[in-house]
Amino acid sequence: MSYRVLVVLDPQFSHSLARDSYGCIDWVTYDYPAPLAADLLDSPTLRGFVFRGQSGHLVRKRPGFVPVRLHEKLLFWLRIRHRGMAVEFMKFEKFRDILISSKPDFKRTFQQYHSIWGGLDLMVDPSEQAGGLDSPTRLQKYLSRLQILESIVPVWPPSKEILRASNKFNVIVDLDQIASRTVNSPRPLTTCLSRTDLSQSFDGWILKREGSDCNRHVFLPGQVDPSNLPPDRGHFRWLKQSYVPTLRQLGEWRIILVDCQPLWVVHTAPGNGEGEWVFLHRDAGLSLAEMSLRIRKPYVFDDIMDPVGGTLSERRQADQELESFATTALNQLIGVEEESLGAPSSLRLMVRLDLGVMHGPDGQLGYFVNEVERGMGIGLFSTGHPRWTLRLADEFGCVFSKWMDDTCRAMKRLIEPVT
Repeated sequence: MSYRVLVVLDPQFSHSLARDSYGCIDWVTYDYPAPLAADLLDSPTLRGFVFRGQSGHLVRKRPGFVPVRLHEKLLFWLRIRHRGMAVEFMKFEKFRDILISSKPDFKRTFQQYHSIWGGLDLMVDPSEQAGGLDSPTRLQKYLSRLQILESIVPVWPPSKEILRASNKFNVIVDLDQIASRTVNSPRPLTTCLSRTDLSQSFDGWILKREGSDCNRHVFLPGQVDPSNLPPDRGHFRWLKQSYVPTLRQLGEWRIILVDCQPLWVVHTAPGNGEGEWVFLHRDAGLSLAEMSLRIRKPYVFDDIMDPVGGTLSERRQADQELESFATTALNQLIGVEEESLGAPSSLRLMVRLDLGVMHGPDGQLGYFVNEVERGMGIGLFSTGHPRWTLRLADEFGCVFSKWMDDTCRAMKRLIEPVT
């Protein structure tokens, strides 16, 4: 059976000029046959998400192909369409206007689809995005109509789940409880920022805000002015969290999981320059015990990110240690969230877990979940290499088809197969 999916790309992913996409880790260059490349480049719906790319070695070897510069999410869905799913695209502005229009028959526009993927990334404060929802009235109407739409058509990711998760303290509390009760791992201490405790200290603490991403609202130790604390933004609160030095010393392990199984791991660590970061797709890593030994003496990041030596058994054991922690924590989090929401979690289909390591009360290194990235805003860290996005699309397409089938059956929706 072929499914019909409407994909609504978030305008925050778009650029006005091709040159603005270079240097962005979520943009890639991919060679398409000339006719398909022309269709993509001429599409008004995809304007801002696709540009003509710079010529590469594949173009010289394969006449008739054109390099196309595009966002990884567009490449992702084009790949799924290539493998047989009927994928259509709609500009967010059109999707938004249909939803918040006063026309009572807006449902008819969307009932022809098995599912709708995307929309505005509600993990980030909509009033700070380019979606035209900076008015509280328009935002509320958009959300209420979106939830009406979700009652008749499967929409991924579910808005209620994303809105709950956008208040990051909710997820942090869940992870704290999982760490203490199940996975027995260390966690940084996190509280909501107090504005009445005049004696509180900020030494060894960071501040970060809910409804934000990509380190846009973060104050590191030494950057906080106790006499001029940042204000909350609506229901998005500022959080106070104990600083974890090992995040800067050892970096993070960003794991993409599909169907609750690890697909790949990217190790990120600070580079030599200010604000510079290094990304490396993990081939073989170190165990916690090995890392603990290495950081007791002078080391460079390559010693941690791309270790030399070790038997095949040792490297497999290290990978298993990392992946076992990630899958256990994820399954526990899914259980907690599904009990709270009374609905299946989008995390079952796809998620990115960002893991760090820190010393526990016993002085031993342990993994902890630093961030849970979900929904259409998940950064894939493809870092310019299309093959990672293509591989993810192949895996996700299978589980997404099953999710559509199960969800349509649960909603008692019967749609004729696409021919």
